[in-house]
Amino acid sequence: MSSIPVQQYPHLAGFDGLSERCMKDHFHLYEGYVRKYNELFAQLESLQALGSVRAGGDKESLKVDIAFALGAIKNHELYFDILGNDGHEPTGELAEEIARSFHSVPQYLLDLKQTALLGRGWAWTAYDLDQGYLFNYEAGAQNGMPVWNTFPILAVDLYGHAYFYDFGNNRLAYVETFMGHIAWNRVAARLAAAKAGKIGRLAWVP
Repeated sequence: MSSIPVQQYPHLAGFDGLSERCMKDHFHLYEGYVRKYNELFAQLESLQALGSVRAGGDKESLKVDIAFALGAIKNHELYFDILGNDGHEPTGELAEEIARSFHSVPQYLLDLKQTALLGRGWAWTAYDLDQGYLFNYEAGAQNGMPVWNTFPILAVDLYGHAYFYDFGNNRLAYVETFMGHIAWNRVAARLAAAKAGKIGRLAWVP
């Protein structure tokens, strides 16, 4: 298996309320997770090459750490991808899907904010491919998602590194600021990809 590359997000130069320093530090953390994942997976491949079937020990620990690092990579890539400066609300098919799942766009935004304030690590909006609806999930760890056969279209990082430099302990102010910088056109693109079955790794496109 080839190593995972670091994705580039040139739009992370800072936003109103989310400083450039915070964004740069956050991106460096993501780079660290990519390096860690590649190192861990190389170690696992070395163990697998030995042909050992012994359970536990180093192999078990590596698999736990790999899942955590990979979750962190995917979470951050989604988080960075849907940040923007347009500030408009969901429209078109995305708004229709939101209204079908949450009764209205304002109700969805309220639910997303409440979910983020409850979460300890991440909050996600994900599309359930089986049931055909959107739902806001929360979890306390990088590998707290997935719920099987759901496709995340939006992520809110709730770890302190995402906001402490700019907001201190005021998570509410951070969540409200973040929600004012969601690029809904990119969220809509992810929903369309999920519905079309084209749910591969989506790189950032300006």
